[in-house]
Amino acid sequence: MMGLGGTGAQQSKDCAFPAGKVSGAPLRVSWFLVIFFVYQLIDAVNMKGTPMWVRLVRVTGNEFLLLLTVLCHEMGHGTMARRKGGDIQQVLLWPFGGICFTTRPQGRGPREKLVDDLWIVGAGPATHFPMGAIWLGLLALLSAVFTEIMMPPLHAHLVPFSRALSPCLDLSGRHPECFHTWTAALLYGFIVQAIQLNVMLFMFNVFFPMYPMDGAKLIVCSLQLFCGASARCAAKVLVYTSVPLAVIFIGHSLWGLGGGGLQPGITAYMGFMCLAESYKIWRLMKEERLYTHPLFELARSSTREYNDGNGMTNRLNDRLRDDEEAPRRAPQVQFSELKPFAGAGRALGGGGAPSMPAASNGADAGAGSSPSGGDSVGSSPAAPGRNAWLRRVEQEAAQKTKTVRQLEDERLAQRERERMSAGGR
Repeated sequence: MMGLGGTGAQQSKDCAFPAGKVSGAPLRVSWFLVIFFVYQLIDAVNMKGTPMWVRLVRVTGNEFLLLLTVLCHEMGHGTMARRKGGDIQQVLLWPFGGICFTTRPQGRGPREKLVDDLWIVGAGPATHFPMGAIWLGLLALLSAVFTEIMMPPLHAHLVPFSRALSPCLDLSGRHPECFHTWTAALLYGFIVQAIQLNVMLFMFNVFFPMYPMDGAKLIVCSLQLFCGASARCAAKVLVYTSVPLAVIFIGHSLWGLGGGGLQPGITAYMGFMCLAESYKIWRLMKEERLYTHPLFELARSSTREYNDGNGMTNRLNDRLRDDEEAPRRAPQVQFSELKPFAGAGRALGGGGAPSMPAASNGADAGAGSSPSGGDSVGSSPAAPGRNAWLRRVEQEAAQKTKTVRQLEDERLAQRERERMSAGGR
């Protein structure tokens, strides 16, 4: 099965007709979209409960709002591509939404192309903010005109997956808090539908990272640009998130087949095409050819280091494979052994030669020392305290190295000396 992009390009060539130009870019509409619209009209004719003209106007208006919203979304991508030096080849409207085929400027490096892609991809979902604001303004204006109609607050329509209660319809005119004509009710319904379309399309494109939706591309670009992730790591994240989401998307669509209609089958087929796109990236990753994909050109550097016998030199990379990833290891913690100071040093506050070590009989080393060579280190007032500290450190170190037998002998000798001293008294 072909992926979403390949299927769209093929359908634009074989199964679409020109529908004019938008901002100088050719616009093409898929024949399958026309068939889907005719099916909805037939389904509306067979419905009961409301006048036929109301059902036909409602289906036509909702379809027009959907195509207008999708077209503005795709033109957001195309307009940003033009600002980055590219151009719009064509825009396709088909049952799966829309595709804007754009070109990129020449002479850009892989990282610069990734930055351009981030701007171009993000420009599409960003169009839903001004569109949503415009429709909210129209709804506020409608509320100001029909002040007596009981309408839910404006923010209630911005909550995803919520259905705010619509105002009632009373054609007899006996209830002032209700709409009295189908025209007013349809106008209110179209504005609310436009607001909810923008909210849901923004949520789907940004927070449902199923490739090739915009959310998956935003994650891939951000991982490589801002998080320092390699192209291979970004590809793994894309595959391991897109595949489960595509399976969930397909399962949810097939679950809705019992309700009838073409929409569940169309969305399920879209999920299968997204699986095909993820499989292509997985295969490129296994073949070490990720650099051939526009989103993963950083997988292969333009130069490589070679050892020509005289040292390392940089040359053009002629390998048709991705660069090898250097193994990442956890930083090793360096442990140092703490040892007590042992050896000759200088007295604190003195600038002379190293002081002499303490005598073995415990006599004060500084008491009988004499100056030598003009230095009076032995007579420094800090020397006795330093020598006492050194003797204490040496005694503690020697105490730690004694065996259990030596400690036991010292304890018995101490007890014997205490006993003899007590008997002499």
